[in-house]
Amino acid sequence: MAQPKGIVIVTPALADANNGNWQTARRWAGMLRGSYNVRLASDWQGGDEALMIALHARRTMIVALTGADRLIVLNELGIRSLPHALQAKARAVLQSCSAWRRLDKTSKHLRAVMVGHLRGEKSPGTYFEAARMLSSRP
Repeated sequence: MAQPKGIVIVTPALADANNGNWQTARRWAGMLRGSYNVRLASDWQGGDEALMIALHARRTMIVALTGADRLIVLNELGIRSLPHALQAKARAVLQSCSAWRRLDKTSKHLRAVMVGHLRGEKSPGTYFEAARMLSSRP
C-alpha cells in the first residue's frame, strides 16, 4: 500500500502559545490526518512533503507562489487584497464554524458572545465596555 502524501502546516506559534494560529493549525491537522501524514512546524526547515500550508504568512514569512494552482484565503476580503492577476486563482474557505440555527430575538435578556483570544492588540476592553453599556438598557 502506498504511503499517503505528506503535508506540513507552518504556523509561527505552536501549542505553547495556544493562540488562533495554533488552534487553526491543530484543527486543520486533525481534519487532514485521516488521509495524509501531517507535520506541524513553527518555521520552514525544508522537507519532502507534497504540500505546505502556511498560516499567518502575510505577517511572518515570504511565500513564493511559483506554479501555484490555487491560493486559499480564509475570507472574501483576502481575495480582494491580492493583486488582480492572482484573484482568479484564489478561493475563500470559510472555516471557523458550521451554520447555527437561528434563535428568535427576546427582549428579556441580551444574547451575545465574544469568541477569540483576548489579548491586548485585539482590545478586549471594547467588548466589556459594550456589554456594560448594553446591560443598562431597559
